[in-house]
Amino acid sequence: MLDRSKSVGMLVGLAVGDALGAPLEFTPKRDKDNYLREYKTGGTHGVTIGEWTDDTAMAMAMADALIKNNGVFNASDIMDNFIAWKDKGEYIPRGVCFDIGTTTVKALRFYGSQGRRDRPYVGSNSSDSSGNGGIMRLAPTIIVADSLCQAVEYAVCSTMLTHSSPECTKYARLLAEEIWYGFYRKANNKYRLDPKTPRDSIMSGGYVKETYQAAWWCLQNTKTFEDCVIEAVNLGHDSDTTGAVAGMIAGAYYGIESIPKHFRDNLQWYDKIFETAIQLYELRGKHDKLA
Repeated sequence: MLDRSKSVGMLVGLAVGDALGAPLEFTPKRDKDNYLREYKTGGTHGVTIGEWTDDTAMAMAMADALIKNNGVFNASDIMDNFIAWKDKGEYIPRGVCFDIGTTTVKALRFYGSQGRRDRPYVGSNSSDSSGNGGIMRLAPTIIVADSLCQAVEYAVCSTMLTHSSPECTKYARLLAEEIWYGFYRKANNKYRLDPKTPRDSIMSGGYVKETYQAAWWCLQNTKTFEDCVIEAVNLGHDSDTTGAVAGMIAGAYYGIESIPKHFRDNLQWYDKIFETAIQLYELRGKHDKLA
């Protein structure tokens, strides 16, 4: 179970990694002497300083629904918030949805078109839809949970809203377990890469397995939050999501105090993200069911 510092660090870390990696999305892996080490503008989506993308937006949308329901996982409310983000630009500083994944789009369109709130779990279960869109936003479900069973249940359910393939649910479960147990659970070693794996061999595309393994590799090969997220985003390709997952893990590992001041000061909506994490943490133990 995460303490207050690690809970806040987990959500803020997600947003920091997302914003740091956003300008590098779809670019090749960078050489170490050319690492991006601070927020920049530009990239495919023309981001501004400290601006984050779909990873944090969906985490904030999910957090809002959890808080509204006093910590109870209400799948339909979460999906309604995802629709509000997609269609109205809520839960994101730009006020316009951007960088939304194909699998997520399909799920939200289907949910919106069927006109039935009692069928929120519409994620594709095809192996061809094993993207990282489910694990990138898991932080709120782990922060608010008051038991390992609940953390895993919430994490898997949140993923199935848009990504229901066996691999997507497996890596959601693994991530929730690792963070709940306090990292490096021996039973899960076989799913991580050997820390000695050469950097040139680390994949950082949109495949959920790649993102999970790349994020853990970055944590295992660095000693601070800052170095972990910098290592992650400079792997390139799906850099914002690799950064978000690495930031989530490192924030939960090191705590909010470990996140450098310049990353916090220049992160868009920092105060709102911080307060959201506190609200989720304070709801822990006040719920016992899915809705």
